[in-house]
Amino acid sequence: MNKVKREAIESSVIEFFSERNSAKLLTKDLFHALPQYANSDLVRAFEDLEKTKRLLVRYTQDGDDWISLTNTGVERAGMQLGRNELVTAVHPHPPRSSMPS
Repeated sequence: MNKVKREAIESSVIEFFSERNSAKLLTKDLFHALPQYANSDLVRAFEDLEKTKRLLVRYTQDGDDWISLTNTGVERAGMQLGRNELVTAVHPHPPRSSMPS
């Protein structure tokens, strides 16, 4: 996938969080909301947003796959969290550059 396409998908993902005004969404909701993109392209965009840009975290909880914005992701989406909404305590995967070879 080329950089321009990936960045367009990433913008759509962040925009969807903003539209829903939620920092935490089920992964399947993103797949259903963005049918114009192949699931594999969405997954690549999720990985870049998580591992390179550190804007979101992907994790499983009680058998469900979730995507949650980090504090930086919330800022990028231009969102204000509600009083009862918290950013996940799960940490993003470390960047590849910090992994031993």
